[in-house]
Order: sequence, then C-alpha cells, then structure tokens
Amino acid sequence: MRIDAVCWDWNGTLLDDVEVCRQTMNRVLTEHGHSEVPDLASYRRVFRFPIRAFYADLGIDEAAYPVAANRYLALLSEAIPAAALHPGARAALRQLTGRGLRQILASATVTSTLHAQLRPHGVATSFSEVLGIDDAHEASKHDVIASWLDASGLSPKRVVMVGDTNHDHEIAQALGMRFVHFTGGHQQLEEQGVQHVDSLAEVASLFGAS
Repeated sequence: MRIDAVCWDWNGTLLDDVEVCRQTMNRVLTEHGHSEVPDLASYRRVFRFPIRAFYADLGIDEAAYPVAANRYLALLSEAIPAAALHPGARAALRQLTGRGLRQILASATVTSTLHAQLRPHGVATSFSEVLGIDDAHEASKHDVIASWLDASGLSPKRVVMVGDTNHDHEIAQALGMRFVHFTGGHQQLEEQGVQHVDSLAEVASLFGAS
C-alpha cells in the first residue's frame, strides 16, 4: 500500500482513553438512573456515531441529552489526563515520519481541548496538521478533514485514515481515502471489507513511502 499521508484519529486510536471514557459514561448513566456499561467488550459493542444515538442506546433520550453530554464532557476533562498513548503509538509515528510520510491528526474533539489532551504526550511535532472541531455536541470531523484534503492537493487514494469508529470509516469512504480500523479503540466494527489491525505496531508495516 503506497501512500503519501496518514490521517490519524486521536481518541481511542493513538490515545488509549477507552476505559476512562467508559468509567466517565458510567458516572453519567448512574446519575441519570440507568444501568452501567459493565465492561470494555460491552462498551465497544454499543459505542457508535452519531454520539446522540450512542446516548440513546444507553437510555439517555433526546430531552436528557444536553445535560448528560455536558456532564460527561466536564467529568471527562478531569479524567482524561490519566489516559496514556496506546502501546506502539510513538514508534508508529516515528517510523512513518522516518519514511517521509505526511501525518495528520484529526479528532471529533473541540480544537482547544484536543491540543490540551495532546500536549502531555510530546508527539505534536509528528503532525503537519492538528484538526479539531468547533462544537462538542456536533461531533463530526468530516468537514475539517475534507477541507484539509482539498487544500493539500493530495490524491485521496494515496491517503489512509487510521481510526477506531464507524465515523472514521464513513469519512474515509465519503472522501475516497483508504481506511484501517484499530480494534483496540472505542468501537467494534464489523463492516465487510474493512482492514483491521490489533496493534499500532502493525500500522507502519502496511505502508510504503511515496
């Protein structure tokens, strides 16, 4: 697979925040009188975009969503510093940089929050662009990635998105990019034809330089 650039997802893909997010969601669910998500396997089966649908699947309806989502984001901002990078993340970034590949970071996280989450891990210099969103309640990064791709002049067929959710897969499909699903993130993904990696150590071996 010869490519020019890799577009990395952040939360769940490079940042191992899945357990932190599960525990945070469980606090919100308990406060709203709903059952907790018992384990990571259960969490990965139910997690999906759009986020409002994920909340609804857990019992938090549209009327309760704004309060629940704001509470979740407030609790998560306190808990997220406990999350580390996934094993192999730093090595994968270094290897791809060493091969001359352009690397982009994209997240369905508000830009200022994304930079705050990124700062402690010392990997920001690996990315030529860090792309976040403007509205925490409309968690789609499609437009920012589309704008970057258009400005880059790169062929979408030579850009790979590495992510962990249906949202990442849908963006890659819509923009004509290749997609690799990381199974250690937020969502179990079973769409046919999707390429999976169980470890970030596998990522660099998939790609050749341009």
